[in-house]
Amino acid sequence: MKIHSQALAVAVLALAAWLPSSASAQGEKPLATRALDTEGIVAEVVESVRQEGVLSVRVRFRNTSDKPVRFKLVHAGRYDDNYVSAGDTKYTIIRDAKKNVVATPTDGGGWIEPTIKPKAAFNWWAKFPAPPADRKTYTLYLGVGPPIENVPIVDKP
Repeated sequence: MKIHSQALAVAVLALAAWLPSSASAQGEKPLATRALDTEGIVAEVVESVRQEGVLSVRVRFRNTSDKPVRFKLVHAGRYDDNYVSAGDTKYTIIRDAKKNVVATPTDGGGWIEPTIKPKAAFNWWAKFPAPPADRKTYTLYLGVGPPIENVPIVDKP
């Protein structure tokens, strides 16, 4: 069976999102932060890049407690609970030609429900249509807590 290098690269990136964050990833300074509804979990936006009409967002979920914490980020494949808004426009996660979301993949049942060890982190990423160039910030809505407002957009040529 042949595996194309692009497919392999996508699989490696998807797997990396499920692995515990490395020390360098945990050290990245967040662009925006918000405590979630799940006690002990903090969401930190560590990437927010607009390039060629796409907004790439990466969120680090940190467990600040002294016990493992489990929370449901995606419920039964409902990725649309996670979106961005800028101005009066809502942007849902991009889907590919096969209607698959371009984001951290779910398990076989359509769930992303990480258990984060004490003082550890879990990374989640997604790609959205980019807001217009005159928009310099957006609000990130995650189905697990209050909105993260005024997230800055970093433009890449």
